[in-house]
Amino acid sequence: MRREPPLPQELWDQIPLPVQAALWVLIESYERRIAALEAEVAELKEQLQQNSQNSSRPPSTDGPQVKRTPPRAPSGRKQGAQPGHARYERTLVPLAQVKEVIPCKPTHCRRCGSAVQGQDAQPLRHQVLELPPFAAEVTEYQLHRLVCAQCGSTTCGALPPEVPRSGYGPRLVSVVALCTGAYRLSKRLAASLCSEVLGVPLAVGEVCRVEQTVAQALDPPVQAARAYVQTQHANVDETTWWEQLRRGYLWVAVTQWVSVFVIRASRGAKVLRELVGEEYEAVLSSDRAKAYNRQPLQRRQLCWAHPLRTQSTNGSFCPWG
Repeated sequence: MRREPPLPQELWDQIPLPVQAALWVLIESYERRIAALEAEVAELKEQLQQNSQNSSRPPSTDGPQVKRTPPRAPSGRKQGAQPGHARYERTLVPLAQVKEVIPCKPTHCRRCGSAVQGQDAQPLRHQVLELPPFAAEVTEYQLHRLVCAQCGSTTCGALPPEVPRSGYGPRLVSVVALCTGAYRLSKRLAASLCSEVLGVPLAVGEVCRVEQTVAQALDPPVQAARAYVQTQHANVDETTWWEQLRRGYLWVAVTQWVSVFVIRASRGAKVLRELVGEEYEAVLSSDRAKAYNRQPLQRRQLCWAHPLRTQSTNGSFCPWG
């Protein structure tokens, strides 16, 4: 495609061809630089327009020019559920799962005092849920050491293969890992919960051992989940994550069915390659941070996708340029 010269044609023809070529190179470099500066200015303008009303910024960062939405006028209605609102109640446990049924029958009429007898076909049901008293089940394995009558050697009995070597059963280990993992309790609070609620004395250091045991047990399904993510369209993001006063980064790769998290000290492209694999062929969407900015993966370049597919420079649709 022939471009129009930057000067009138009669003046442009008077310039030698080598100078024309050099001018075209200079003009194209300035055009690329101007385009980059315009994109940067547009991004900065967009950031200046952000406030607590249209972004996740706190209200304390708003300037005096930001007008907050005035509070709504009182509607005059009472607090709580309004007339016609569907009623939600705790579902009663089926009778087959009830431990004990205690009938409460009146003995006299509430009006005249006469004795009453009989059976109500549909009595009012009131259920009380209660936790049973906790008492840890302790199983002791005694390893006998017997002396051989022939040679005098001592042989000790061995634990069965299914017996945990840590001294804690799988149910207790699962509860402790659930408290520190999904429920985000500290190790000290998890140890306190085991001692005060479950009646199991557990030191803080033992909570760490339990976490390591669970991490080793869950390693095969975690590796399977990571392998699955590397074959699916994914959105990858990272955020700061502090551990022992040291700043790290929590990475996540989200697919339609599986999400994988990793904690690393870096937010560079090396972690991205570890998370999605060197030969990632699906479509990857991101917030276009520096780690995702044209980092090579097996001689491929990252091509932005939002929401799921994007167009490469040659016009074909692909996850990687």
